[in-house]
Amino acid sequence: STSPRTSQLDRSSFAMATTKTDEKEYTTRVQKVFDHRAEAYDTTDRWSEFHKAHADILISNSSIEAEHTVLDLMCGTGMAARRAAKLCKKVYGLDLSPKMIKSARKATREEGVTTAQFEVCDVSSLTADFLEKKGMPTKFDRILCVSALVYLIDPAKAIRQWADFLNPGGKLCISGFGKEFDIRSYCINLAAEVCNFSQKYPNEATGDTQKCATLLEQAGLCVSRVVWEEQLHLPESYTAKELNSTFDKILKHPITMRWAGSLSDPEVAKLRTAFEKISEKKENEGKGKIMNNRRAVFFVGEAIATATSSEEGEKKKWRGSWFGIQGEERPYSRRFCPSIIRIHV
Repeated sequence: STSPRTSQLDRSSFAMATTKTDEKEYTTRVQKVFDHRAEAYDTTDRWSEFHKAHADILISNSSIEAEHTVLDLMCGTGMAARRAAKLCKKVYGLDLSPKMIKSARKATREEGVTTAQFEVCDVSSLTADFLEKKGMPTKFDRILCVSALVYLIDPAKAIRQWADFLNPGGKLCISGFGKEFDIRSYCINLAAEVCNFSQKYPNEATGDTQKCATLLEQAGLCVSRVVWEEQLHLPESYTAKELNSTFDKILKHPITMRWAGSLSDPEVAKLRTAFEKISEKKENEGKGKIMNNRRAVFFVGEAIATATSSEEGEKKKWRGSWFGIQGEERPYSRRFCPSIIRIHV
């Protein structure tokens, strides 16, 4: 027989990452997931076209120039790094998964790229010592992170660390997702709320324009750009039956298991019932369709420029932009910026 705290889904190693041991277990699971996906990631993986589109959009918003040195964090198979290598002087890619790095190196050789270097690294705790040991610089003109921020336990902390590796005027360029992105994941979190289970929406940190900007500002960066794009490579809609059939798969995802890993089987059954009720309600509201939220966000922060003097004494001069939200132009913060970039919402 099975005890109430045992699960066929092997949830024990996914318990919410609140201690160093839990964090290590979670990190190991994420590594194994991407090791498993590495070989097919660029070709037959169901998300391959989605990730290629993400890499293209982020590169187009990064203003990479020929003399730049670029660091691609959580680089996977190097989709963004390989694109950047065609535009700049040198590219470095870091990823937790050894098999992803192996695939990145292989693809780089096949494409004839000679200006890219890939290494295995947990970038949630990146250090200058590691970079120096690998023969890499410790300052970069552009730092990229494509659709991977959601896997970090503390994205705000990581971004603060990453900002330290920017040259003056350098840019940190990140892609993420809205809070309601991917209706499957969103509904399972809604169900957890109904059940009063302790959980956190995986895309909470990048849930809206304000939160993306706050992540950058807390890292000492000036907000340069926030752009929302609909990802057409994802399903447009589901039926309740189709959505309900994804429950077990979503529950076993490493991100979901950060909070669901400690649930007992009766609690999982309760969660499933709530999930199915939510999907049926949304199907009724959508007249037979549950529309999928496919909005992704691309945001860029710029490192502080040098200080300039004024009649009030030394004052920092900030480089970046203002926000234009739904046609309204307004300064985002007290950081005075010379240009205006509109936000697509």
